[in-house]
Amino acid sequence: MSIFSQLLSLFLPDPTAKVEATEAKRLLGLAASERPKLVDVRTTGEWKQGRIQGATHIDISSSEFDRKIGGLPREGSYLLYCQSGARSGMARSRMKAMGFSDVRHVAGGMSAWRAARLPVAK
Repeated sequence: MSIFSQLLSLFLPDPTAKVEATEAKRLLGLAASERPKLVDVRTTGEWKQGRIQGATHIDISSSEFDRKIGGLPREGSYLLYCQSGARSGMARSRMKAMGFSDVRHVAGGMSAWRAARLPVAK
């Protein structure tokens, strides 16, 4: 991907960036080799109130966010979520700027996940 394409992708909405909660559930049920790595970017307090099973917690508001995300393989597939979808969208943009290519986020976040009556781990 050219530098121009990378810069352009930061400013134009990507229709494939958002995944509905039910599609996220399907993706998380794929074989381990095909399943995206699930990352919860909410605060620790939100994390403790319930999360999607199998998620890794990396708080976007933490000063360690870029370092922790930067330690992940760039070629991996990632699915992010927060409470409503706003912070996970920002986290996705930051990851794309760092060179990650396959990053999506759950539209509506945990609110949509719960509204779809999908399982929540504590």
